[in-house]
Amino acid sequence: MSAYFWDDPLILLYLLIAVLVLDNFWAVYLLLREIHVAYKVDEVPDVIQPFLPQELYDRMRVYKIHKAWLTIVNALVAVVLLGVIELYFGFYAWLWGLAAKCALGEWMKHEACVSVIFVVMLSFYLWLKSLPAMLYEKMCIRKLQQRAKPPFLIRVCQFIFELILGLIVTIIMVVVLVFTFIGLGPIAPLALYIQMVVITVALILLIPIFIDPFMGRRVPLESGALRSALEGLTSRAGFPMRQVHIIRVHDPNAGSNAFFYGSCCLKRIVIFDTLLLNKGQRDISNLEPLDVGKGLTDAQVTAVVAHELGHWKNGHFYKALITFQVHLAVTIFLFALLFPHGPIYQAVGFEPGLQPVIVGFLIIFGFVLTPYMTLINFGMLSMTRGFEYQADKYAFRMGYGADLRLALLKLYADNLAFPVSDHCYSQWHHTHPTMLERLDRLSSLRS
Repeated sequence: MSAYFWDDPLILLYLLIAVLVLDNFWAVYLLLREIHVAYKVDEVPDVIQPFLPQELYDRMRVYKIHKAWLTIVNALVAVVLLGVIELYFGFYAWLWGLAAKCALGEWMKHEACVSVIFVVMLSFYLWLKSLPAMLYEKMCIRKLQQRAKPPFLIRVCQFIFELILGLIVTIIMVVVLVFTFIGLGPIAPLALYIQMVVITVALILLIPIFIDPFMGRRVPLESGALRSALEGLTSRAGFPMRQVHIIRVHDPNAGSNAFFYGSCCLKRIVIFDTLLLNKGQRDISNLEPLDVGKGLTDAQVTAVVAHELGHWKNGHFYKALITFQVHLAVTIFLFALLFPHGPIYQAVGFEPGLQPVIVGFLIIFGFVLTPYMTLINFGMLSMTRGFEYQADKYAFRMGYGADLRLALLKLYADNLAFPVSDHCYSQWHHTHPTMLERLDRLSSLRS
């Protein structure tokens, strides 16, 4: 029975459809729980009331509810309904055939060229499919949230640049994958894993170098109360003060944030200037009216840095890196088992013997491995949420519990982050515990 199940394309097709439907229905159920909480909590929670006016909370609440309903409708129509139709009627096989017909020259009939045409056409189709929801969000939902917008010409140039860059990267990735799997055959998954490890190491080495030019401009931390407090904190923790950087961010919508990254001599703590009170500027005449008063006091900034030092002290970077590598190895192993299995391709409409490399990636990672990816994502989110609690505990033990509490309240208000969330939804979607959960945990440490 098991062999028949595994080798029957029709049964596999129904399983793929079932996985698609169940995964999205679970996501819709979680969103409905989140919407219920947003409807239910119609007043600002007492703990954040001094920092978040009721009028602003109401706008954030309407925005959250409106966007959640849009996500549900889009999931049911564009993802589930159209996704079932695409799988059942062999859309991907049809599109592959269309891409092959577009290969006019003899040299274009190579699988790598057909794969590039296929991916470009599929990307355009997916963009069209997402266009109604995207337009509705831009024209109706984003009006509910007041955020600074770059000039129109800059936005157009940014869109064109991202489009061209994305197209170039996609073409390179597709060609490399196709030639790797055609050239190496059965050992291609091992080569893919080695490539991913090399890319991971390269990112670890290069990202600290490119943090400044991509995110903003590094500015010196002037002598004063904040510098003295940070020097005292880093000295107690054994962290080099020279690796604490202030970045004046480019993006006007960048939230107030700080983060720890890296290892050994490349480790650093990055503080966005938006985290500082009035962006750290003494002359506030140049600030936008909405930016005046935003940011944290020196003591609160120090508490946030103490939290980031908690990530370093607890080795969270290494733990996350090792966990990711194990997850990557298991994922590649499962992919290697599934990739050569012909009935999977026949289930989505391909003739026996026709197993395009890029379609294998699409079907296996997009559908077959969905249950595993969903569960492992939940596990990794649980891990990162645990990291946040541990970092908060470190800041508390360093004597910054009260200031960290105030910092969390102010940050949620400044960043327009809706402070209330369903516990189940948060566990499946958020890398950080909610503000109320973190405040409760800090309160328990005091008792």
